[in-house]
Amino acid sequence: MDILIYSTLTNFIYFCSGYIVLSKKKLSIENCFYIFFIGFISLSFTGLFFNFFIELSPLFNSIIYIIIIFLFIIKVKFKFKFNKRVILFLIISSISTFLLIIYSNVNRPDAGLYHLPYISLLNENKIILGINTIHSRFAHTSILQYLSALNNNYLFTNNGISIPLASIVSFFYIYFFNDVLRVIKKKDYITYAKIFSLLIIIYVSYKINRYSGFGNDAIAHLSFFYLISYFLKSNLKNINLNKLTIISVFIFINKPMLGLVFIIPLFIFFFNKHYQIKKLLLIIFSFPTLFLLLWFLKNILISGCMIYPLKITCIKNLPWTNTIEIANDSLQGSAWSKAWPDRIDKNISMYEYNKNFNWVKSWSKVHLKYILKIIIPFVLILFLITFYFRLKISDIKISNDKSFKIKINFLLAFCLLGLISFFLIFPIYRYGYSYLITFFCLLTIYFNRNKITSKDNMIIFKLVFIICIFIISVKQIIKIPKNYLKKSDWPNIYRLGPQNKIYDKYIINDFFHYFHASNGDYLCMYSPSPCTSYKLSQRIYVKKKYNYIFISLEN
Repeated sequence: MDILIYSTLTNFIYFCSGYIVLSKKKLSIENCFYIFFIGFISLSFTGLFFNFFIELSPLFNSIIYIIIIFLFIIKVKFKFKFNKRVILFLIISSISTFLLIIYSNVNRPDAGLYHLPYISLLNENKIILGINTIHSRFAHTSILQYLSALNNNYLFTNNGISIPLASIVSFFYIYFFNDVLRVIKKKDYITYAKIFSLLIIIYVSYKINRYSGFGNDAIAHLSFFYLISYFLKSNLKNINLNKLTIISVFIFINKPMLGLVFIIPLFIFFFNKHYQIKKLLLIIFSFPTLFLLLWFLKNILISGCMIYPLKITCIKNLPWTNTIEIANDSLQGSAWSKAWPDRIDKNISMYEYNKNFNWVKSWSKVHLKYILKIIIPFVLILFLITFYFRLKISDIKISNDKSFKIKINFLLAFCLLGLISFFLIFPIYRYGYSYLITFFCLLTIYFNRNKITSKDNMIIFKLVFIICIFIISVKQIIKIPKNYLKKSDWPNIYRLGPQNKIYDKYIINDFFHYFHASNGDYLCMYSPSPCTSYKLSQRIYVKKKYNYIFISLEN
């Protein structure tokens, strides 16, 4: 029961935070989603900003939440009447959050390797310059870790850090399912954007339905789907560039591999001729730009690179910038994503393996098989839908919609570019599947464009909605009786492997020490911080200046 209570309170805080920023928004369900979306974005920014100066401790986090509620009360002047849409959104999202969390596991092994250790670091320390020196994975964290750290307060305690991930996913569930439901209730017409939402809920119910499988990836990819949905719904001439940019920044700071997403707001920037000096200044000095710059600054301070381990973004003359480690991480990351452990030629060097597509054969036997295993069932469903359109639906004469042609052609080209970059750089499915899924969805829409808006398609909407709701619900509910006798219904953030983990403590001086997970699965989990899963090959040098800790390798 405490999971449901804490989930409801967390979601309410997100609403309050978003409402403070967007109080003029009319409270439709879609706008409710955007209010919640802006709520957790603004809180993420709050956590990121204040961690430059203070640790995100339970005391600080409790104060922040109290201030948000106070500002909400002041904003509405004690006269706010909860719209039934807000209450409905809050109830559904909280129940969904509860069902996603209860008796679930954390993401393996990434949560134990660096997600949870970094959250612990944020809860116990303000920013440590060069912290990447003791754990390179700390440079791969996302903004979600800041939102999670901020949810550790006196009421929720450490359990609170498990809630934000499920909350955000539940918000996206509501957004896409509501899109389809509005068509079923005949509140909206069948449009290309509605068909896109229909296809996305098929994929979501098929693949994005387990809390333990979300990691940092699910949020970025769901945000990507939301961006495409918003783009399809909008009139190109009136589309909100600031909103596009906010969503794009959020996607990027969760998953840099999706960095090409900035092409979309850039396209609108030039398409609508926003390059006048006044409009340009509004973009430069906007919240999304500030957020992105602050994120880059954080990355530089902990690792020496704006985007780790992209060498071109690194500042070499910083004391904590380890150019050798950066080059090795870049090389190893690329090779491992291309199935290096399964290479056919065991004598080939890692450098040669990455060159001239020497990796394709090995990658095809491992990662390509995995991608096909996931994507083929989804493509078959799209094929069946297309077959139904061809067999049952008559062509509809549509007006020469230049806006749709521009949008669909641009998005197809954009996704194709994303797929090429995904294949060439880090071809692991979880890194770029939103490019792939969106591409196939858009192709389905494109090839059936003369049939999609027919009212006869209502049966598809009803059938898919019922089946997808059933699949997601059953996936969450069946785990409850299976795990009912477990000691805790919360995800275990303290251990995955051995019951008694051993952490070796290394004292560097009187103001700094770190821990090493030295047995079993070597995963730190939510342990005392800083904690690393890797034993350092070199001694580190730590100094304190202006009340900040600086870490670098000894010369």
